[in-house]
Amino acid sequence: MKKVIVAAVLLGLLASAFVFAACGGNEVPAGAIASVGSATVTQEQFDQIWAQAEAQYKSQEGAPPFPKEGTAQYEQLKASIVNYLVQNEIIKQQAADMDVSVTAKQLDERVKQITEQVGGQKKLDELLKKQGVSADELRTQLEAQMLQDAVRTKVGQDAKVTPEQIKAYYNDPKNKAQFVVPDTVDARHVLVNTKAKAEKVQKLLAADNSDANWKKVAALYSSDPGSKDKGGSLGSFPEGRMVPEFDKVAFSIKPGTISVPVKSQFGWHVIEVTKKTPGSSKTFDEAKSMIEQSLKFQLQAKAWETWLADATKTAAIVYASGFDPKTLTASPSPSGSPAPAPSPTS
Repeated sequence: MKKVIVAAVLLGLLASAFVFAACGGNEVPAGAIASVGSATVTQEQFDQIWAQAEAQYKSQEGAPPFPKEGTAQYEQLKASIVNYLVQNEIIKQQAADMDVSVTAKQLDERVKQITEQVGGQKKLDELLKKQGVSADELRTQLEAQMLQDAVRTKVGQDAKVTPEQIKAYYNDPKNKAQFVVPDTVDARHVLVNTKAKAEKVQKLLAADNSDANWKKVAALYSSDPGSKDKGGSLGSFPEGRMVPEFDKVAFSIKPGTISVPVKSQFGWHVIEVTKKTPGSSKTFDEAKSMIEQSLKFQLQAKAWETWLADATKTAAIVYASGFDPKTLTASPSPSGSPAPAPSPTS
């Protein structure tokens, strides 16, 4: 759920790191980091997002330290935040011309949805506090994301995929593997830490492989937390999903057979396959809906990329000194030490 609030609202947007073509310099009003046509992106807006990024670094267990000033990662993060804010302003201006908007009711519904997903208002407040985001800031960032989604939808609404394109995609040998449904097995196991225990379990299950006995034996002996309370059930899976030693046995024994103890990196397994399902290939009729959606998504993504590039070229963007993304992410001079490749999510 953190990713719904953090990544989708902030860090996920920063990851786009769209580099805008515009002039640098100081031709922006005091207190602003950039101007977009007659509008401005303020230092306050930038500082707000920067503070959130710092708080979110600290809130993520095991996350790398926040980038140090002067490093490539620091400059990349700075450029990403500028790009995020400038892009929001471009989209806001274009949305007005396209008669696209986000209503207060739509925004309220989105906030309500997030509140329910995290487990209530109290938990949402705690999470926002930990990540350095106020309720008003959350609404502002959600509104920007929703507006972008609405504009993107309108930009891509005319994307059409023809029956001929769908058929050609299905018949292309390069895509054949996408329509193959592999063999699968349904299996259950008991995992223990010694061969002696595994042999004991094998005897108990060989004597009675009923569901009731599997539940009893798995609960008593298995060390696999994901299956011990489900009678050892691992559900259905294709070949290659499990470790090789397990896979080899699971796809070779007959359903209803209790395997001899099998050793893997996790310990000793006693396995039973309860069902085998042969693989198959999807027919054109079965696959065409998926193909159409995939091709349409590609067309919409390309339309959005083109639209955003065109909108940016005509946006008359000017950056304050020290905030031009191109300068911030420029390669070091040949005489300097090479910097690591910048990452939008650093």
